[in-house]
Parts: sequence; structure tokens; C-alpha cells
Amino acid sequence: MAAYFAANAVNAFMPLWFADRGLSPAAIGQVLGVAALLRVLAGPAWGTVADRLGRRRPVLTAAGVTASVAALLYMPSTGFLPLLLVAALQGIAASAINPLADSLALALGKEGRLDYGPVRSAGSAAYMLATAAAGQVLTAAGSWLVPWLLAASYGVTGALAPFLPDATTPPATPRAWAGLALFRLPGFRLTVAATALIQGAHAAYYGFITLFWRAQGYSDRTIGLLIAEGIVIEILLFARGRHLVTRLGPAGLTACAAGASLLRWTVTAAAPPLPLLVAIQTLHAASFAMQHLSAMLMLTRVVPPERAATGQALHSALGYGAPTGLMMLLAGWLYAHGGGGLAFLAMAAVGGAALFLVRPLARAIR
Repeated sequence: MAAYFAANAVNAFMPLWFADRGLSPAAIGQVLGVAALLRVLAGPAWGTVADRLGRRRPVLTAAGVTASVAALLYMPSTGFLPLLLVAALQGIAASAINPLADSLALALGKEGRLDYGPVRSAGSAAYMLATAAAGQVLTAAGSWLVPWLLAASYGVTGALAPFLPDATTPPATPRAWAGLALFRLPGFRLTVAATALIQGAHAAYYGFITLFWRAQGYSDRTIGLLIAEGIVIEILLFARGRHLVTRLGPAGLTACAAGASLLRWTVTAAAPPLPLLVAIQTLHAASFAMQHLSAMLMLTRVVPPERAATGQALHSALGYGAPTGLMMLLAGWLYAHGGGGLAFLAMAAVGGAALFLVRPLARAIR
């Protein structure tokens, strides 16, 4: 988890490396967009392979090593098309890691061999620390180091995978369109829909919050501290929130996440004074982490064990990847035409709409 999330943190600096290689902003956007699209499309295929094998470790190993090799291939590559192909290869490989790692951790948790929350908190902590460290290192050494850091992070992911414990999951029977059959399960459909609305509503935050807060006169240091605050609260919930999660259950967690999303983005849109902004940032633990934990609980309950990796991959692609991309486009258009306030109000409406799914979600797990 830590190695993979460190790679995600480093990946955020790839635009700097692309720019130093002569790519225009439009070309960088195309490279990153294609890679993101392929991650959405390839993830479910990786999950299907893992389910048919009945083992996640070999797939995680192959994905980590391939992503590491792809990062090394950046170095000799020049020009738009070669860099696009390398980014596509890396996107396809990396798309396997998060859903399969989540699937494995949840399966081990179901067997009583670990607690998912503290394991997942290692990923969030690594992301925050790696972001800060990479920023310092790259400031001193230059952007040439980005692919090397990326290759090292993915390489550690692949190197550790063979040593992971494996869950006792039976191989899935080969069946055409087995992943799509999961959508016949009401609990699975509702989980994907709730995640799509609540996590998709973070798009304006991920894409435009630094611009929005800078326009309000906040310094980059203050902005960095506000973002870090949200991650720290998220880590605390993952690491120490087991009893709260058990008490609320999936439907209660989704209700809290949707309500927090409605409140958080509405207040953010109003450009409040700094003390209120500090207070509202604590809701990141609810708007992001509570919905993530709700979805993880639901998937372990409603998806058959032999289809767990496929279910995770589909949830990742359709609950996180595709909705966030679409909402990012909407947020960008709204920000350009109506400002940050309008963009965040739209996100409040999107995230708050998940409140209508809470009762059906509760009924689906009875």
C-alpha cells in the first residue's frame, strides 16, 4: 500500500518532466488523459485474470514490475507519440494494483488475519509524506529524477507482492461477461452509484482547490497545510475508526459521507474565513474515507468471494476513475464560466444526491 501510494504521489510531478521534454500543456493533457482512460478500461480485465487464477499475488507482481519498467522507458523516449505509448503502458499496468491490493486486504480481513483500516492508512500516510519529500527533492535536483522515483516506487510494489499473504479464494469459473453479471446484485449497483456520486464530487477539489484558495488570497504554504490537514484526518479514521465503522455500517457511513459532501462543498463554495475553512477540512474524513470504507464493507458482503477482484476493479473504474474524470470536465467548465463558487456548489449537489441511495443501500444488506 505504502509503495503504491508513494508512486501515485510521484506521478503527480510527471507534468513537470513532460514539460521539460518539450511537450505543450495541450499535449501533456492528452498524454495524461489517455493514460487515465486506459486505467479505467484495463482495471476490470486485471481483476478477471486474478479471479480466474484464484490468486492475486502473481498479478500484483506482474503489474508492479511492468509499471516500473514503463517508468524506466520514459528516459530514452522523446516526442509526443513515444511518450504517449509509454504512459499508456504504465497506466494499463498500474490500474491493477490498487483494486487488487484492496481486494486482498479485505479478503484477509474477512478471514480475521488483519484489519483493513490500518493497512489502508499506510497508503494515505505514504502519499502525504512522499508528496512532501518529492517536492523537496525535485526542487533541489530537478525534474529529471521523476521517472527514477516512479520506477523505484512501482518496483518496490512488485518486489513485495510475492511475499504477501494470500487469501483462500477459489478460482472463478470462466464465464463470459462475468463482471457485468455483478450488476444484477442491487447492493453492488448501489455501492458503485454512491461511490460515483460522492467520490466524483471531489473532482473540483482535486483539480481546482489550489487555484480557488489562491484567488482568495491564501498563500501556497497555507493551502498545503489545509490539504495536509484533510489527509491527516483521513489517516486517523482509517487507523483508529474501526469501532465507529462497525457501529455505523455501510448505509450509515454512506449517509455521513453524502451529508458531509453536501455541507463541505457548499461551505467551500462560499469562500469562508480561514478558521471555518480549517474546521470544514476535517470533513475529508467523512466525504472521502467514510464512503471508501462503506464501499469496502459492501463489496465484501455482496460480491461472491471468487469474483472479489473483479468486483473491486469494476468499483474502482466505475466508482472512482470514470466519474472523477467526467466531473473534472464539468468542474473545469463551470470554473471557467462561473468561477469556483459555482463549481463547488455543483459538487455539493452531486455528492448530496447520494443521500437518496442510503435507504435502498440499507435494504440491500438486510
